[in-house]
Amino acid sequence: MQSLTILTRPLAPLLILLALSACTLQAPQMAGQPASGQETDISLRLAQATAASGEHAKAVKLFEKVLAAEPDNVEALAGAGDSYARIGQNSRAEAILLRAHDLAPRDAGVLSILGRVRLAMNRPAEALADYDSALKLQRANVSALTGKGVALDTLSRHAEAQEVYTYALKLYPSNFILRSNYALSLALTETQGQAIAILQELVRDPVAAPHVRGNLALVYGLAGRDNDARATLALDLSPSEIEQNIQVYQALRRMMLEGRPVGALVFA
Repeated sequence: MQSLTILTRPLAPLLILLALSACTLQAPQMAGQPASGQETDISLRLAQATAASGEHAKAVKLFEKVLAAEPDNVEALAGAGDSYARIGQNSRAEAILLRAHDLAPRDAGVLSILGRVRLAMNRPAEALADYDSALKLQRANVSALTGKGVALDTLSRHAEAQEVYTYALKLYPSNFILRSNYALSLALTETQGQAIAILQELVRDPVAAPHVRGNLALVYGLAGRDNDARATLALDLSPSEIEQNIQVYQALRRMMLEGRPVGALVFA
C-alpha cells in the first residue's frame, strides 16, 4: 500500500579496506587459457572481500568470473546470489541460489540467503520453510534465526516470532538486529512499553543507524506518542517526510486497534 510507505534515507555501505588491490591479485594469463585452481581461489576471495565492502554490483562481476571457470562452485554461487539480491535482482538471485542448493542441499548458509531473497520477494511462507531447513542443519545459525523471526512477524505470527527471538537472544544476547526486531515484534502485540525501552537503549549505541531511530519512532507512533516520534525522526528526515511517517503510524495504529494484521506492512 503506497499510503503505508515508511520513509527512510539510504545508508552508505560500511567500507572495508582491502589489503591487496585487484591488480596485485590477478596473475598473468594467456588468452584462452583456463584459470588455474589457485587463480580461481584468489578471484573468489577477492569477490567475497568486495561483497563484504558493500560493492555488490562489482562483486557480482567477480563472482561471475569465478563461475565461468567453475560453474559448480557453491561458494561463488552463494556469493553471487547474495550480491544479486543486494542490488535488487531477486529473481536472478533465487535461480542462482537454487542451483547452489541443488549442489549442496545441506548448506545452511545457502538456505539462509535463499530465505532472505524470498522474504524480499514477498513470499514469507517459502522463506520460513527455507529458514526451518537451515535450522535443522545448524540450530544456532544466527542468520536463519533472525530471518525466521522476521518471516513469522511478516505473517503476523508474532507470538511464535517472539519465541524465536527469545531463544536466539539466549545464544546471542548482544545481537543488535535480533534485539531491534524483537522490539518491533513486541510493539505489534501491544507491548510498546517494553519495545520502547529496548529501542531507547539501542539508539544510544554509537553505531546505531538511522533505521534504528526509525524503528523507535514507529513504536512511539504505534503507542500514540506522535510528538516523541516526531522528535526522533527529526534527526534524519525533513518536516514533510516526518509528517508522512506520522500519518503512516496513525494508520497502522488504527488497523491494530481494529484487530487487523499489520506484520507484512511493518516488516516488509
